[in-house]
Amino acid sequence: MANGEIQQLIAQYGYWLMAFGAIVEGETFLVAGGVAAQQGILHLPGLIALALVGSALHDNSLFWLGRLGGKKILQKKPDFHKKVDKGLKLFDKYGVLLIIALRFAYGFRTMIPTVLGMSQINAKKFFFYDLLGGLIWSSVFIIGGYWFGKAIDVFVKDLSHYSAWGFRAVAIAILMILLALGIYFWRKRFF
Repeated sequence: MANGEIQQLIAQYGYWLMAFGAIVEGETFLVAGGVAAQQGILHLPGLIALALVGSALHDNSLFWLGRLGGKKILQKKPDFHKKVDKGLKLFDKYGVLLIIALRFAYGFRTMIPTVLGMSQINAKKFFFYDLLGGLIWSSVFIIGGYWFGKAIDVFVKDLSHYSAWGFRAVAIAILMILLALGIYFWRKRFF
């Protein structure tokens, strides 16, 4: 597949991938979207908006799952009581900062909104602070990807006087590092 074809695919499906990545909590998607924005393929503010919508959809779905079905879940899974109590104690300790920071709480991003849905917190208050946290989260990773893309551009331009094999070796090394990081975080999450 040629470079132009890849760019066309990213331009065509990149926004959908961004929304999906935000729903499934994929920082890698956000960073890649930022790199694509730096290359002029995708629109930076649009990416941030889509990531914000995806993260809000994810968190608020879990919040309402906890709000509407939390008691049934606890009846069927009584061992969850300790986790719920732990989550509520975290909210008592940190308040709305927990909602703002929940997108950065790797490994707890599904538990925290669900538990908060079981609490007495006002749904509008949760929604507002979740949007604020989602905006910070999406901006950090997408803009981080944008600046990472700029750094790659500078690095590649410095390498332009080397052979094509040297460029390919660097590109493969970067891809291997990104793949290794992706596998590491995936294993950490699911195992």
